[in-house]
Formats: sequence, structure tokens, C-alpha cells
Amino acid sequence: MQVRNKLQKISIPEGYLSIKYKVGFSSNGSDLDNCIKPFQDIISKYYGFNDNRIYHFDVEKEIVKKGNEYISFEILPYKNLLQ
Repeated sequence: MQVRNKLQKISIPEGYLSIKYKVGFSSNGSDLDNCIKPFQDIISKYYGFNDNRIYHFDVEKEIVKKGNEYISFEILPYKNLLQ
């Protein structure tokens, strides 16, 4: 099944964004950063925002059993004193 078919409808905050990712891999050898950019491109297109609005992201890797791999995310407004 395609990733976009699993995405739920959410509201995207205005302005700068921060995204929290959590990725479950079944292999210790999986590189965390390899999945972020393609996934970020998918969600930005699906939710209709330019990913140049992302000013911060937090990424966490978890090792899971084979067949339980996942990626979860939360999109939040990015609060910065410079805004």
C-alpha cells in the first residue's frame, strides 16, 4: 500500500514548522536519515505545504521486529524568537 493511502487528514499550522519523526526499523544497520527526505516530500505534497517552511525537526530511531516497521510524525508550529 502506498504511504499516502495511510495518511490521515490533519491541519497544518501556518508559518514556520517543526516536525517530530519516529522511525521503527527492523535492522540496526538502517540509516535513519535515508527515509526522512523522501517521506518529508510525500507529506508536504499530500498536505499541500512547501517543505522549506520546516525550520526544525527531531528524529528518533527505534528497533522493532521484522514486519512491524513504521514511521510516525507530528507537525507543529515552530516557535522562535526571531519570527
